[in-house]
Order: sequence, then structure tokens, then C-alpha cells
Amino acid sequence: MSKPTIMIGKKTYPMTETTKMLEKIGKIWRKNARISLRMQGKVNTGALYDSMPVTVGENQHAYYVNITPQVDYWEFVDKGVQGASRNIFARQSESPFKYGANKTRGLRGAIDKWVRQKGFQFSDKKTGRFMSYDATAFLVSRAIWNRGLKPTFFISDTLKRLKPKAMKWLGLALGEDIANAIRESLSLNKNIEAK
Repeated sequence: MSKPTIMIGKKTYPMTETTKMLEKIGKIWRKNARISLRMQGKVNTGALYDSMPVTVGENQHAYYVNITPQVDYWEFVDKGVQGASRNIFARQSESPFKYGANKTRGLRGAIDKWVRQKGFQFSDKKTGRFMSYDATAFLVSRAIWNRGLKPTFFISDTLKRLKPKAMKWLGLALGEDIANAIRESLSLNKNIEAK
């Protein structure tokens, strides 16, 4: 991954203002994504919350900023997961993810861990006693498998809201970098001609 540059003639100039602006946009995007997670009650261990490095670079002559979380389940949290039963969550039908035919087997381990971390237990209606963590994890897993997971759009929506401002800021930074590169190129050419 290379930092953004511009080429004038045969010389490459760093796009320092553009790089700074992309880093600033990435930090704002990450901050907004974290606020969204917290407001939706999706911060448990903090693994997802803390796993969003800001990456800036150039790819096929396009500059980019990215905050892809470093945990493997972030897309499920962002886009939601369709349940096996009829979809009950608004906008969830857009999710590309759906629970498979193996019922709750892959889901159960994560839910069991979550239930224990939260100290979360259902009570039995007949006896009034708390159910075991295993029984609670089973019921939660079955409900999620049937109903799905509601999307949070903590990455996608925060980017959509930030994009109009970010494009203006990037335009100004890009203009400044191009002007600086042209100035430096003209100065370099004058020095060559003088020799």
C-alpha cells in the first residue's frame, strides 16, 4: 500500500495535504462508527469497537481511506443476518447473509460466551428459578436463528453521512497538493534551464 502521490513529467510528488485529509476523514468516520455501535448497545467485549485501524493509500490511481474492522464478524453486525423464518427487521432483507441449514451449531458457541460474559439468564416460568447458562444460550441462539440479526449499518451509514463533507475537504486538499507539485516542478525546471 503506497501513500498518495502525483506525477508531473517524470517526477513523483507526495500528496501530503490529501494524505492528511484522508487520515482526518478516516478518524472522523471511525469515531462516528464507534458512536453508532455504542448508541445501539453493540459494545460488549470491545473487540469490534477497538479493531478499526484507519488505512490510507493509493490504488490504481485512486486515493482511498478505509476503516475495515479486524474482527471477522463485523459485516454481520453492520449488514445484519436474515433469519430462517420470515424476515421481521426493517431493511434487513438487503443483508447478503442468512443462517444455514445446520440450525444453531455455529452460532451457539458465540452466544454461550456472550451469555456468560453478561451474566444473562432467563427465568423458568413454572419454577421461577433462573435457567442455566446453557439453556439460556440455547433459547437465545434459537431465537436469533429464526429471527435473524438486526443490521446496525455502523460502517455503511456513517460513511454515507460523512461523504458529502469529505468530498469537499478532499477537493480542497487535492487542489493544494496539485498547486504545490506544479510550483515545485516549475521551480525545478527553472533551475535546470539556468544551468
